Amino acid sequence: MTRLYIENAAAVGPLGANLEEIWSAVLAGKTSFGQVNLPGNRAFCAAETKPGTGSDIAAYAPLYNDAIRGLVADLQISEPVDAIFFATAVGNLGQVENKVYSKAQVSLDDLDFSKVEEVFKETAAWGPETRFVSVPTGCCAGLQATGLAKTTMARMGLKRAVIMSLDFGLTPLAFEAFSKINATTAFEHGINASPSRPFCQNRDGFLFADGGGAILVTTEPSDAPMPCISGYGCVSSAYHMTDIATDGDAIRRSIELALGQSGLSGGDIGHVNLHASGTQQNDEAEYNALRATIGEVLPAITAFKGNHGHALGGANMIELALSWKMLREATVPPSPAHLPVDAYEAVPPREQPEPLDRFSILKTASGFSGIHATVIMEA
Repeated sequence: MTRLYIENAAAVGPLGANLEEIWSAVLAGKTSFGQVNLPGNRAFCAAETKPGTGSDIAAYAPLYNDAIRGLVADLQISEPVDAIFFATAVGNLGQVENKVYSKAQVSLDDLDFSKVEEVFKETAAWGPETRFVSVPTGCCAGLQATGLAKTTMARMGLKRAVIMSLDFGLTPLAFEAFSKINATTAFEHGINASPSRPFCQNRDGFLFADGGGAILVTTEPSDAPMPCISGYGCVSSAYHMTDIATDGDAIRRSIELALGQSGLSGGDIGHVNLHASGTQQNDEAEYNALRATIGEVLPAITAFKGNHGHALGGANMIELALSWKMLREATVPPSPAHLPVDAYEAVPPREQPEPLDRFSILKTASGFSGIHATVIMEA
């Protein structure tokens, strides 16, 4: 089965304007969270890439396209790629809402997420033969785009590609929608620790964030070792529009598919980077899935949404880029500062960075409507 070798990675989010800044921040256990104020005296917790813009839709709307250009630039691409796989949950929602609130005309093209192809045409990644694929499937979109690339590139004769997932969704509509279904954490005055609390007993919802990441991949190995994507699995349980079955069975199946494709067993995994949104249901489901596939004794686990919140589909690729850094640096970051990480004995907190001893990472993601995806990374 084809492996995807990762030549470079990039990310942007609340903890930094690039991957190096974000990596340094998570190594120090830093967290990011703040307040977004909306009309009608509505205040929401959020982690913003550009602090203050979430309260001003006109300032917020351009950030989506700006981030695409910035991520491609950070990949340092020297020549056009064969394909771009672009993933998102809410797409250009900020741009559309800005038009609505300013009473401008909204066209059908404005509602077509694939039209972002025009932004990529301005970048070094684009060439006359570049193919563009849009994967607008929600909070699993980044891993699904990665799996799609892994499955199709060799078959289609594509050698190099950019895989990107990105969401700048901190808009009035999105805040109100997630609040209605009680998915996000409520704003509280005076909080001194991140309201995003994966694998903590007192977790009560995800911290809404923005940002995303990208990887530059090739199907051709080089003489120098490169981290790679060796396995992928995805299932759709259709369990519920927003809820997750806490037995973790669907997540378990996605993990088993990815392990089978990679040729590894659960015992071969040296590290796990989880979706870990910080909801009661999600974290219990993932814990049960890990026990079923790896066993009672688990390898070290990272849950980066505790550092910088949940950027929807964009979170996938921030976390994948950070996993790439873990493989390259042979280092596992500590737990986010001031979080107890006390939900399960098998998932203890880490006060300091630790060495990564086995160079295989299992990375999960989950999304609305019961979609669950897993990738295996090796070095």
